[in-house]
Amino acid sequence: MGSKSLCKHINRSLNTFTHNEEAVNRMVVAALAMLCVGLLALMGGAVLLGGSTERALKSGTFTQLDVQILDSKNLNIEHKGGDPINLGEKASVYLQHNSIEYEISPDPPVVLEVANSIKLALPDGVELKEGDSAIITIKNERKNKIIYRKELLSDY
Repeated sequence: MGSKSLCKHINRSLNTFTHNEEAVNRMVVAALAMLCVGLLALMGGAVLLGGSTERALKSGTFTQLDVQILDSKNLNIEHKGGDPINLGEKASVYLQHNSIEYEISPDPPVVLEVANSIKLALPDGVELKEGDSAIITIKNERKNKIIYRKELLSDY
């Protein structure tokens, strides 16, 4: 077979492949569609459960936390899912109130696991009165990544 006939054969094969509807297996297309839907569901689930997808992907974790104000002097951190967090050792808790940031990590450190919660007292002189707002941030100190961030509004 000469080079001209080889080129004609390859051209004909490519032409047949690109115009043949059965060239791509329908199972491959279905599998790719299911993979895309699964990834979208995973990211959407993270957002609906209170986390940020971008923050979760950057930190490498899908840990779900919730922070609530118990009273004007105390907060409650509840672990709702994901990896345990070592608060006070690998992760630090910060409270920003009236443009001042306070570290309120537990001392001694506490490992917070799923379905557990911890009560944290606010620093001396800090009180969340009715209508006050504060921002709670939990950071993974080793990776320098934010695990959780929420603006709190006091009803007390």
